[in-house]
Amino acid sequence: MSAEAAFAVVERAITRGPIPGAAAAVDEEVACFGVVEPGGAAVAQATWYDLASLTKVLVTVPLCLDAMACGRLDPLAPLREVLPEVAWLQPPPNLGDATILELATHTSGLAAWQPLYTLGLDRETHFARLLQAELVRAPGTIEYSDLGFLILGHVLERLYGERLDVLATRLFERLGLNAQLAFKPPDHATVAPTERCPWRDRLIRGEVHDENASALGGVAGHAGLFGTLEGIRGYAKALLNGCLHARPVVEYLSREHARSDTERRGFGWVLMSPGWSGGDFLPAHSIGHTGFTGTGLWLDLEHMHSTVLLTNRVYPSRHVESGIVRLRRAFNHAALGT
Repeated sequence: MSAEAAFAVVERAITRGPIPGAAAAVDEEVACFGVVEPGGAAVAQATWYDLASLTKVLVTVPLCLDAMACGRLDPLAPLREVLPEVAWLQPPPNLGDATILELATHTSGLAAWQPLYTLGLDRETHFARLLQAELVRAPGTIEYSDLGFLILGHVLERLYGERLDVLATRLFERLGLNAQLAFKPPDHATVAPTERCPWRDRLIRGEVHDENASALGGVAGHAGLFGTLEGIRGYAKALLNGCLHARPVVEYLSREHARSDTERRGFGWVLMSPGWSGGDFLPAHSIGHTGFTGTGLWLDLEHMHSTVLLTNRVYPSRHVESGIVRLRRAFNHAALGT
């Protein structure tokens, strides 16, 4: 692993723009570049980032695995066993037939996304409506779906009788990371802004970028988590060292549950495959995930390595080409190939 080469890739990208800053880690080595916004504070290890879809693998996946490990959740059980009101009176196949595993591998048949935030509903009604969503494709086909993880988060809330942020706080306290990972960053924290949001008519800073998560009060199974570089590194070390899950559970994470021509899916995580964000040099037993705002975490479960890249690449607009796809791959290629 070469942290120096990987950091040089990130430094060049930040100098070139338009991404204003980044925090990166290769195993124990860390580096920060640029600023949180033009004229703003320098990026530091303590800078908080909107982690976007890293919420899926840092919150929803480990909580599901904990429930599975203690016998409270069966990955092969149909959703209706946990949420009996799902897809009420709909002919089969319907959402009630989808398994927990299908939701976690994005193979349930749900649509990728819906503009839930435009409906003006309260949190409870949003979920009641979502549980009546109709499938748009045959189950078994990979279609990355935020809706599936929204439902998984709701499953956990129903299972434990507590909101997802409460469950997440307990998880992070167990790992000693509750000061670095949270659904709401501390009031005193330096937070990288995301986007000047047309819907909310303001620059988003310290509140979730994802519109659907915002409509759910900032707490959802697919997005809403914030964190620092140290928080992500701490989580990675806990997972690799067996402090988060028992070894059989960690090995389960790299098991292939779904495959298409372009990707392989484990339980929540993306598995190493040609062309993925983790680059082409990671071994087969590697997992990773990215977040829309410009974040990413990759883990080599075989050799116990990790790489982290945090940016706010959507600043000031998601419609500006940031080059984040190429940057992620180049960063990981340099970390592993030199």
